[in-house]
Amino acid sequence: MLRFAMTNAWTYRRADRDDIVELAWWRGAGSLGLRPHFHDESQLVLVLSGSRSFRIDGGTITVPAGHAALIPAGMLHAPMPTPDQQTVCLNAYVPASRACSSLQLVSFGARWQRVDEISPEHILKIAGDILSRAPSPSTGRTDRSRLGAALTESLEPIGAVAASLGRSREGFSRMARRELGVAPHAFRLLARLNLARQLLRAGEPIAVDAGFSDQSHLTRLFRRTFGTTPGVYWRD
Repeated sequence: MLRFAMTNAWTYRRADRDDIVELAWWRGAGSLGLRPHFHDESQLVLVLSGSRSFRIDGGTITVPAGHAALIPAGMLHAPMPTPDQQTVCLNAYVPASRACSSLQLVSFGARWQRVDEISPEHILKIAGDILSRAPSPSTGRTDRSRLGAALTESLEPIGAVAASLGRSREGFSRMARRELGVAPHAFRLLARLNLARQLLRAGEPIAVDAGFSDQSHLTRLFRRTFGTTPGVYWRD
């Protein structure tokens, strides 16, 4: 079984498994509102008590107690602050070996009362069950992936990336906002935060290689996006 120390903050832990990249848990009054972001992994959200709410594609999706949600890798989402009811939640980040086109929600009832009752096998079974019923990715999702790759795989200025795709900078920015939900520069920034997280998981105490020259800037953005600081994240 998993063992967790519960605090009124997001706590992260590397899972030391190939099939689960990382775990994060929360227990406290309500839950934190965070900046819009995406993950390179699929995120499984299990809510044991209280609720979690997310802004996705302009709408609000609420995950009540006794339910699990799978947020596909690459999907922009913004965790919203919830009322001051006691909330217990476990996030599991699993490799994006298979994608689905939208957030998927299922019920697991009152099977668990505490996070430490949930085993890795439980996590993987829920994720597998959701993916087996999820619709296949749409062409729009593929277009988003290609656009995201164009921004993250190149170090060229945004204008140069736009030109390589036969677009003006303004037209490219409008397309990025429409397909990715954020401006090109903001998308690159989120990708760098994900890279910083990967480096920290690998045991690197400083994430300058992620493209942040100012450590305080990285710390501020990391906390607002993931609910903890790089230093605390690295030590957990």
